[in-house]
Amino acid sequence: MEELDQILAEMGRVMDDLGALPDDAFDERLQLLQEQKRLRVRAAEVRAGAPINREALEAELAGLLDRWDGIQDQRIDVVMQSGGGSQGGDAFSGAHAVRMNQEIDRALGRDQIELRIAEIRRLLDTANGPGT
Repeated sequence: MEELDQILAEMGRVMDDLGALPDDAFDERLQLLQEQKRLRVRAAEVRAGAPINREALEAELAGLLDRWDGIQDQRIDVVMQSGGGSQGGDAFSGAHAVRMNQEIDRALGRDQIELRIAEIRRLLDTANGPGT
């Protein structure tokens, strides 16, 4: 599994690099997207040959779900921030809350957590066999 960990770390680096690119860095973006695709294929190959440790995956999933819930608890309630659904809400404060939530999500790695949750669920579903 060390190889898979290395691949996943490299995929994380590629994702970070993609996020840091300026909007007009088309060539660099294409190269990184190609690298990301290559890494995904390699990760799938490694995973296909590895046995699934159901207990470890379920424990990791439980931990990730707790972390996801913790992030949700830290996010700003956009409806309440913009006036609680009343007609007199300040549109700027609602937009500001959305931006703050995006920053909270980015700082706490919400996207990566959601991706890993989806991957674990897929692995567990695959381990259950078709039709279950």
